[in-house]
Order: sequence, then structure tokens, then C-alpha cells
Amino acid sequence: MLLLVFILDQASKLAIIKMIPEGSIDCIEREPVFFHFTHQVNTGLVGGYFRDNVWIPKVFPIFATFVLIYLYRHLNPVSLLQNITYVLVAGGAAGNLFDRFYRGSVVDFLQFHFYFIPFDFPWKDYPAFNVADSCICVGVFLLILGWRKMEEPRTNVANPA
Repeated sequence: MLLLVFILDQASKLAIIKMIPEGSIDCIEREPVFFHFTHQVNTGLVGGYFRDNVWIPKVFPIFATFVLIYLYRHLNPVSLLQNITYVLVAGGAAGNLFDRFYRGSVVDFLQFHFYFIPFDFPWKDYPAFNVADSCICVGVFLLILGWRKMEEPRTNVANPA
């Protein structure tokens, strides 16, 4: 399943690279729309933070990968929720990590614009994101939502009889 998330992420990015020139959107400038496709490259982290730093966008994902490996060792193999959240987060992280080292930046293409909100806020034109980012967010959301329902890891304690 992790490989499926990775493949979906990379296939969607390749489709955008082939169909939409970098830095453009899928429609000609017209009245504002809530959603559109774009082709942006992100050399930073979430929302483009640290894009001017050479090391943080490459070191942080490697550190996060080691955290995921550690968490995998503590995964309850019979917990469907834990397995789904892990697959989504790890598959998304692998997709973006691949981009960082293979392409030198992450391809983002899903763009939302909250033009209809009558007041200003920092992300009215929400930063573009991709399938990997979506999987990571959904995985973390499911983890938080099901935190209390997660089963404890089972131990192989012999039953003294």
C-alpha cells in the first residue's frame, strides 16, 4: 500500500509536469475560482518555509524518515487504523523526499483560493500542495482522530499455567 501512495503521488506530479508549464495555472486569468491546477516548484518545506535555506529542506525530511522508521517498529500489526495512518504518512513522505533529491524541489499543483471570504487572512491564496502532502495530512488527521481507539501493542508474554 505504501508503494501505491508513492506511485499515485509521482504519477500525478509527472502528469502536471507534462501538461502545465512551470509557474502557470490551468486556466487563463479570469474571475477568481475556488480551485485550480497549477505547476509550482517548492524548494522549501510546508507552504514554502525555509526555501532560501539549502540544508533545512533536505535534513528535516531525512530526520522525519528516521522518526517514521522508529514508529514502524512500534506499530501494532493488527491495528487497521495504525497501518492506514502509517501508510499514508510514510508514502507521502517518500514521494516528497524522492522529489527533493531527484528533482531538487517538490512539485505542487493543487491550488485553492478563498477569494469569497470578505476579510484578509495570511493564506487566502492557500499554498499549492500535492498528493503526498494530502496523504500526510489525512494520515495525521486519522491518527489524531483515532488516538484513543488505538489498540495497545500486543506482547508475546507466555501464559504461566
